[in-house]
Amino acid sequence: MRLKEIEARLSAIKAELENENADITALTTETDALIEERKGLLAGIEKRKNLLDSIANGTKGTLIKDFKEGGEMEERKTGVDSAEYRSAFMNHLRGIELTDAEKRAFTTGTGSAGAAVPTQTAQDIITKVKQIAPLLNEVTLLSVAGGVTFAVEGAKADAQLHTENATITGDNDTLVNVTLSAYEITKLVQVSESVKTMSITSFETWLVDMIAEKIAEKIDALLISGTGSSQPTGIEKANTWGATNSVTVAASASLTAANVQSLIALLPGSYDKNAKFVMSKKTLFTDFLPLMDASKNKIVTNEGNQYYVYGYPVLLDDFVGADEAYLGDFKKIVANLAENINVKSAFDINTNSYKYLGVALFDSKIAVGEAFVKLIKAAA
Repeated sequence: MRLKEIEARLSAIKAELENENADITALTTETDALIEERKGLLAGIEKRKNLLDSIANGTKGTLIKDFKEGGEMEERKTGVDSAEYRSAFMNHLRGIELTDAEKRAFTTGTGSAGAAVPTQTAQDIITKVKQIAPLLNEVTLLSVAGGVTFAVEGAKADAQLHTENATITGDNDTLVNVTLSAYEITKLVQVSESVKTMSITSFETWLVDMIAEKIAEKIDALLISGTGSSQPTGIEKANTWGATNSVTVAASASLTAANVQSLIALLPGSYDKNAKFVMSKKTLFTDFLPLMDASKNKIVTNEGNQYYVYGYPVLLDDFVGADEAYLGDFKKIVANLAENINVKSAFDINTNSYKYLGVALFDSKIAVGEAFVKLIKAAA
């Protein structure tokens, strides 16, 4: 299967997973096979690229000369995106002695901060994180080392009619500066020395799944409910919720179409174009799906596994509270992954096991609070 076809199928699987009747076992098996095949194709592309770089006398990586049959010398490059470095990195994590070629390759990717995660592994981790934390695909996501200040468009004044020769006064359009730092999000995985018996590909897949899944879940939870106090700020802290930006359903009452209409009416029109709902799957199917408007039309529609409420796309996220929902322009949330998710390892002699620590540097803030409104279920 060609690379584009694999990517297309993986995207389709992601959509299928939104269906509560999806065959998770079958889709997991198919996904694993597709990822394995993609790695093989990318490895081939890497090798061809490295060979072309060598021919062109490029500068990326370190040139390694090996003897070919007949005594000729072959030049290869071993940067962090090479197959040799990937093999060296994975074997280093498992405590397996490196070959001479792997040692040379590993040296090229090891600096003052330690060994860099291989390029393809880092990409696989980010891909997995975005699959599990869907809001990362919706917010304004940066990838800038260290702290960063980013300007987001705020209030915009309307255009005006102009009387000929009259003085034109500048409008009070604003840019909101958002300053992001970097909070550590970590996931520690401990496994027996049996990892040495795994193939490099199997070990890499296992490591990516274990670390990416839990880090992604934490990032997703913070994007929803982060307090902003010594941690990222989530959508829950976009506003002080009240009558001007939220609709509250009584504890003993059920959600109505009128409640949803009132919520949509609270969102300023300037944010309507990019607005989306986010809610849990249970809230969508239990509270929203049964609702009909005055003309007995369902307020929830769907195209395959994509659902819409009055035409607004719905993002499903189980970190949103039960019977609650947010509506807004998620591009007004600014987030930063300050560097690729890193992986460190250590052997624990007391338990005869290896520990693997995944580390992400992440922060998020709400740039424009008025870009969000909330549906609230009153406490009983």
